[in-house]
Amino acid sequence: MTFHILLLSALAFLFSSCAGYQVGNVKPAKLKDIQSITVPLFSNKTQEQRLAPIVTNSVVDEITRDGSFSISTASLADASLRGTIETIEYSEKRSNRYDTLRASEMYMEIIIRWELVDPQNKVLMSGTEEGISYFTVGTNQQTARNNTFPDASKNAAEKIVQRISSGF
Repeated sequence: MTFHILLLSALAFLFSSCAGYQVGNVKPAKLKDIQSITVPLFSNKTQEQRLAPIVTNSVVDEITRDGSFSISTASLADASLRGTIETIEYSEKRSNRYDTLRASEMYMEIIIRWELVDPQNKVLMSGTEEGISYFTVGTNQQTARNNTFPDASKNAAEKIVQRISSGF
């Protein structure tokens, strides 16, 4: 008899300790009816060519990896994730040891404004996220900068998808 009471109280404690927690997909309440998203090509206000497809593909890859939403065509989607690449900012991370006016490593920050809208163009969520990466300044700075775009785009895409899939 004592064994059964101990067993029941242990099971009650075990099951009550997880109260309120959910495993898996926990969307914000205002997005509970959204199952599929379309991601049109982001617009680009910078002078960098071919940056919009890199950022758009990073966002699509991150949505697919997260799994909270599926990617769909514009005609079948429950919502559309629109974005604009606002600016790219550079700052020095590390200077040359012998010439402090010459950078040896630089930060690159991509700033993206985005909004999630329903088919009637009502804004469900919006925000501004930044993707940060850094690169080594060598003999060809343009190539070094271009090679950093996918990493900074992926960083920004992770933040955007985290906001729409979990609400923060």
